[in-house]
Amino acid sequence: QFDPSLAVEGRRLELARLDGEKEQERQKRLMAEREAERQRNLREEEGLRLQVLQDMERSQMPAVQDQDGLLRKSIEHYTFADAEDKATIYIELDKDLFEGAAECVSDENVEVCTKDNEITIHLHRVPASKTVATLAEWTLHISPLFHSVEVNETTWKIRKGKVSVTLKKRKKQEWRRLVKF
Repeated sequence: QFDPSLAVEGRRLELARLDGEKEQERQKRLMAEREAERQRNLREEEGLRLQVLQDMERSQMPAVQDQDGLLRKSIEHYTFADAEDKATIYIELDKDLFEGAAECVSDENVEVCTKDNEITIHLHRVPASKTVATLAEWTLHISPLFHSVEVNETTWKIRKGKVSVTLKKRKKQEWRRLVKF
């Protein structure tokens, strides 16, 4: 026998389900709109950041003149990649020093000094900046390294405007970062 109250209850449940689905769709649309707005803002911020970096030179630290009259500059930017048995430091010359730096660096300019727990990368006789032709000694000194390295097995190369320095780890292990502290 047909119970009209069951039909009404069934219809009420069906409407509630449909309302719930509509609300879920509305929430999904709202979240997608918020994410799209967030992405637009990030692109705008990144564009502004890149513009500021383009307008100013990449290296922000001033050159310092030493007692011999040489200009010294710190290499402030580099990237690091970790593998099981080695760690590699990359210096993208045009990006990490200044635009046009890659044209000024060759094998003769590079010196790499490795100790058990530190590394120093020197770029000799490279202009102080894009707009200052005076030659400077650029240096990246990292100490203490996250773990020890095999001093005599450090290798380096320059390729496509990038200096790559590969450190052989004394012990195969993950390095969460390049610098210990």
